[in-house]
Amino acid sequence: MMLEVLLVGKRTTRPAVAVLAALAFTWPQTGTPAAAAPGGPAQKSHASSTSPPPQRAAQAPGELLKNPGFEGDHTGTAPGWRVNAWGTPAPGARLTPEDGQAHGGRRAQRFQVDTAPERVHLTQGHRFTGGRTYRASIWVRAASPVTVTLQVRSDDSAKDFYQAFAVHTTEVGTRWQRIEATGTAPHDMSGSFRVFLGGPGTVTVDDASLTEVSPAGDSGLKPSGGPVPADYFGMHLLCRGCYGDSWPSIGFGLWRMWDNGVRWRDLEPRRGEWNFTMMDYFMKSAADNRVSVLYTLGVPPLWAASNREKGAYGPGSAAMPASLADWRRYVRTVATRYKGRIQLYEMWNEPDYHKFWNGTPAQLAELTRAAAEEIRRADPAAKIVSPGITINGLNWLDRYLAAGAGEHLDVVGAHVYFGLRPESVASRVRNVKGIMKAHGLGNLPLRVTEGAPLGTASTPGPAVGTTSRALALFWAYGASGFDWYTWDRHGDRVIELSGEDRRTPTAAGRAYARTVTWLRGARMTGHTVDGAGTHVITLTRPGGYTARMIWNERGVATVAVPGDWRVDRWSDLTGQPRDASPRKINVDGRPILLESGPRQ
Repeated sequence: MMLEVLLVGKRTTRPAVAVLAALAFTWPQTGTPAAAAPGGPAQKSHASSTSPPPQRAAQAPGELLKNPGFEGDHTGTAPGWRVNAWGTPAPGARLTPEDGQAHGGRRAQRFQVDTAPERVHLTQGHRFTGGRTYRASIWVRAASPVTVTLQVRSDDSAKDFYQAFAVHTTEVGTRWQRIEATGTAPHDMSGSFRVFLGGPGTVTVDDASLTEVSPAGDSGLKPSGGPVPADYFGMHLLCRGCYGDSWPSIGFGLWRMWDNGVRWRDLEPRRGEWNFTMMDYFMKSAADNRVSVLYTLGVPPLWAASNREKGAYGPGSAAMPASLADWRRYVRTVATRYKGRIQLYEMWNEPDYHKFWNGTPAQLAELTRAAAEEIRRADPAAKIVSPGITINGLNWLDRYLAAGAGEHLDVVGAHVYFGLRPESVASRVRNVKGIMKAHGLGNLPLRVTEGAPLGTASTPGPAVGTTSRALALFWAYGASGFDWYTWDRHGDRVIELSGEDRRTPTAAGRAYARTVTWLRGARMTGHTVDGAGTHVITLTRPGGYTARMIWNERGVATVAVPGDWRVDRWSDLTGQPRDASPRKINVDGRPILLESGPRQ
């Protein structure tokens, strides 16, 4: 993508027209909709209940919800709960108590939605602590099958654009079933527990729960047990001369082809008229330099688009293809031409951002099914990667997987941008993995198909340290690949890997290259963080080699080197080795490597 578009796609500054035009409604205890009051979809209704407190046994230890069993002598919404509704015309919904058919206790809550189900949520607010992991659940049964979403989200439109950090969507039938979602709050926030329907219908809900399940600082993430492969280190190359002696010499092993002139509308500008000159050139470049290729499908030419709405790359660029046959032919043509030369196919770029995709998750699930069929016939060894969502895309990914896309995937993709502290990405990785697990895809690899640090520093040191730590931490947190955006991007908000000539590595570029030599081919067998913020990553190789990559994320720390580490040499990101067996060593945000055993 273009830089200005990229940055908008990563932040929470998307146009909030729907938010500004929205209205919030209060439901009285009779269950009949009341008059509208100004507000937005994050606002709660302000009706106060005059019902007596629920008559129910004490809540389970650690329960964070008030009245999780929907008890009480009410005639509409149970005490402790609110209805959040917005928009005009007002959604057609009614809430009444359900007696005699509760899942537990005396009562349950009946939730009927006749119109605009996406604009009426049953909610309860809570203040969440950043870095803490929460588990939400609720029991639901439906009068007739309907899709139901359980969501835990921020209610801050300005900072988070109402984004969820835990969400699960599933079809609910006429028997009681439990919906569960787990996620980590990325920062302290005022948020809410929410339930809503995916279509008109009537459900009964009962025995909700919200608990904290892990303390701050516990990532709960583990690296792969295998060696770090060359294609873990992915890169974007935007320049047109990335070939021959201008190829970046920093050791990456995969090229994500995006934003370099090889989208669908570049390859087939008119129906049946193909132009592969540029892509052939790039594919030869990749082969000559022995790197794998991840190719991102999508961006239809105008003639193939189902609408002419302006997207990030022109009218129709974010549209669903008008013809599934045209889409199949595009995918089949590329997969056949580059059989064995493209290792991974990503299904779209950032579809949760309207400028890149203005269709529905279900429509893109259908495109995924068709593309997977064509690719697997043409090139069975190639892998299918889900569309790369932004940090705001958990809701979108959940709905995409609920539509059945997961059965066609080999890898799940996500885009993760961050500041100068890559340690902050743990919650984002964990939340995507939570969505995957909830949809039965917990065993699939997660690849960060686009990401990088965003920020500037007054000296090169922070950029150097951030670059190295990011490469180590994404693997430590369980990502199978990290595709840096980009080698040749320049600006005041990015860490630049190359100089203005797009050939010479900067200090950060040299740190990238050095970290690749530390990690590639090694097994990561341990990752610890002490109370002072000192990280120790243990790396092993065959033949008795062991190394510790060590840094402090907060400042400078003096670390005692245990004797059983048997350190006989160490080096920093400049690459200068020092034969020494230090007892103590000072570390900061720039990792150093303490080694023992055979030299590699």
